[in-house]
Amino acid sequence: MKVTLCTVRLRMLSPGGVGGTESSENSRNVLRLHRDPWGRPHLPGTTVAGNLRAHCRRTDTRLNDVFGSAGDGDTRRGSEIQVLGTVLRGSAETGMDTVIHTRTAIDRYRGAARNTSLHQVEQLPEGTEFDVVLRWNDPPSEQRGALLEAIRTWQPRFGRGVTYGAGRCVVVGLGVVDYDLTTRDGLHAWLQHTETMPYPEPEPIDAASSAPTWVMDVDLEIVDGLHIGTGVASEAEGHDGGTIARVKRDPHGQPVVPGSSLKGVLRSRAEYICRVVGAPLCGDTAEENERGEPCRPCRIFGYTAGPDAARRAAIAVHDAPIMDAVVEVRNHVAIDRFTGGARDQLLYRTELVVAGRFRIRVEELQRLDDTDRLLLHAVVADLHDGLIGIGARTTAGQGTVRVADSAWQRPDLASLASRLGGEEAA
Repeated sequence: MKVTLCTVRLRMLSPGGVGGTESSENSRNVLRLHRDPWGRPHLPGTTVAGNLRAHCRRTDTRLNDVFGSAGDGDTRRGSEIQVLGTVLRGSAETGMDTVIHTRTAIDRYRGAARNTSLHQVEQLPEGTEFDVVLRWNDPPSEQRGALLEAIRTWQPRFGRGVTYGAGRCVVVGLGVVDYDLTTRDGLHAWLQHTETMPYPEPEPIDAASSAPTWVMDVDLEIVDGLHIGTGVASEAEGHDGGTIARVKRDPHGQPVVPGSSLKGVLRSRAEYICRVVGAPLCGDTAEENERGEPCRPCRIFGYTAGPDAARRAAIAVHDAPIMDAVVEVRNHVAIDRFTGGARDQLLYRTELVVAGRFRIRVEELQRLDDTDRLLLHAVVADLHDGLIGIGARTTAGQGTVRVADSAWQRPDLASLASRLGGEEAA
């Protein structure tokens, strides 16, 4: 028997990780990462196997059945390739810290934050690395070579938040070793590793091109103060103390518009446009989604209406770092509803990004048609016209942006209305 062992080193290009509901703090609405028995963040082998299987089948037809095949009765066959597990590179002693992202759901009809939907998600930081360990007994030489080539181009996405850019990974190292157990030397080399790891140390490789395919990439500039908070008020500096609501920042300290926030704005407005022109829309229940094909916004943005009626979005909306950001702090006070004057001890401060630019980037995960693209750009047109805003207090003049990209062209709204309106008749 011949044994081929592979070690694949993956590096995360964006924060992410696989959530573990068994370790979630439900009372605090925190979704924690999946962890091993020693408390370390863990990437389950089942998650890796499923992703690698799908990639290999898309890449090379010779690898269609090497991960097993599903059939009826005796036609089922197990995987020839064993995903033996994953190893997190680094530990608590070397500074393997996680980050907590605060999010909230958007009400589809009001376009504002939905009540009681604030929650937190734990993620591994950008740059985290995992080693994936594979074993293949008696691999055919042709398929062995095809697998190694497929691994070099593998760019998996793991865990929660894939549709807003989380969990993107790339292969940065690959180690392969073969043991021929039918020969004396091969068997001796195999037996020497009885108390040590027989898996090869990955050698660095040039990462495959990881540039996403943008279906929309538009430069926006901030007109009024924009605030997307962290969900936690921090202590304000100064002699009068108090608290301050900080803007959300990336790991480098730069103000950022989260992809989850942009996706919520895009979806809410896209559904509004469909409602105005009379296009069919799904309801909020699984029964309504199961009546037939999901509506266009659900096909684009996905939905989770029940255990048997769920679909991942066809797009990923990425985080948008704000370039040349100008940040200032503004003071506010609550107004007494009866006296019309300021209420005592209700002075609060808000950090705002009053100037800057960011790019709204939408990646195509599944193929979109021309009407889908028109609908997305129609939302951008409404942002440019000031009909909707981004972030908090949009009804008080905040969150207004405009397109600052000379290459962007306003979509043909008459054509879009005709296409969407004609779907009901179809």
